[in-house]
Amino acid sequence: MKTIAIVNLKGGVGKTVTAVNVAAILATEYGRRVLLADADPQANATQSLLPPGEYNTLAGLLMGDEPYYENLIYESGIRGLSVLPADDDLRNLDADLMEGRRPHMGAIRDLRDALAEDDACDVMVIDCPPALSPACAAAIAASTDVVIPIKLDAYSVRGMNELTAQIRRLRRIYPDVHIAGCLPTVWYRCDAVEQGEKLLRENAPCRVFRSHIRRSPKVDESTWTGEPVVTWSPRSAAAQDYRAFVAELMEET
Repeated sequence: MKTIAIVNLKGGVGKTVTAVNVAAILATEYGRRVLLADADPQANATQSLLPPGEYNTLAGLLMGDEPYYENLIYESGIRGLSVLPADDDLRNLDADLMEGRRPHMGAIRDLRDALAEDDACDVMVIDCPPALSPACAAAIAASTDVVIPIKLDAYSVRGMNELTAQIRRLRRIYPDVHIAGCLPTVWYRCDAVEQGEKLLRENAPCRVFRSHIRRSPKVDESTWTGEPVVTWSPRSAAAQDYRAFVAELMEET
């Protein structure tokens, strides 16, 4: 089963916006049964797609407290798109690790395999936190395709080598993990951004997608409405770019 982890160790690069919109496009425009797994303790993807409430969350899966995936998955308001929520308990996994209580690093991978075996889902999209936490490592371990959103500033471009090196270290244990490529985000026309994109395409340690995601005020608006930008403002620049990116990402399947 195709499992797409949206990963970057820097914040503010559009990971959650990318995860939510990729999941929504695959569900609404490709007719796929999509599970968005929220691995970020900030739970922004959860808040975007589910109403306020009490939920069983990914932390329970990682700690082995909830063995039945049916009890962890909730339908969103978008047909074909369900959510495995996050909450603050994910922050406690680091402390649990220090105290000798180890999260199950293969838990999301086992979930992926169980969903595939039951033919319950076509694609899983995972929104990862901005740190190589236990939840992030478990998400990468479960992925068939790692997508790295990257803002085109000097710090982000210079950090690409370290990020891809860390992911490749995880591949020693999980060799089927594949870096699908990096996706330039928050793009706008100016010399610094265009030069940054040129340098990235010339020097990146992995594939750079042809698509880039243009900066758009409609993205910020959509976060207030609780909708993906592709449904809130389907003709906006960012919505068009996310559709082009998903088409590129799915070319291989």
